[in-house]
Amino acid sequence: MEREEIMENKHKNILIGTLLAVVFVMAVGYAAFAQQLTINGSAEITSNWDVHMTNDGKSATPSSTMGTAPTGEVNVEEGGLTATFTANLVSPGDKVTFVVPIENTGSIDATLNDVVLTSTTPNMNIQDLVATTQDGNIKYTVTRPTASPLTANGGKDTITIVAEFVDQNNQGNLQNVSANLTVTMNYVQA
Repeated sequence: MEREEIMENKHKNILIGTLLAVVFVMAVGYAAFAQQLTINGSAEITSNWDVHMTNDGKSATPSSTMGTAPTGEVNVEEGGLTATFTANLVSPGDKVTFVVPIENTGSIDATLNDVVLTSTTPNMNIQDLVATTQDGNIKYTVTRPTASPLTANGGKDTITIVAEFVDQNNQGNLQNVSANLTVTMNYVQA
């Protein structure tokens, strides 16, 4: 019996050793997969958007064929991408040309997406970039800015608006005609 007992103890020892080896491998495996990775850091975005028209006081250039100079006024709204242009024209042939500077002082390039024309002058007919009073005597023509994209940190361009007394009805004696036009430019990130 002693031999059987020795064999039985040997089997038990092998079984216990095997179980201990399995537990050890499981413990090492768990330790390997249970590690935690922690990454700390921060990021800061410092870009800014600032595309605007400037009312430099030199934007309106009146010209007349009759001697009495017409007048023009530019009013750039807060935010800088909408401006109202008012022209007071005296005689047929009068013209006021507005050349308004546009500047990108932000840190993001900008592309002109759209130019929208509106007016508080009654019955103003607006087609694309041309606005004409109902009687046809005052005509505004808008020329889009050309820079595309308007580069960041100082990119410059201009928008040109021409108001003219065209006397399409050939009345010849019309005087002191006034109309306004509001131009809004929609820029998007390039």
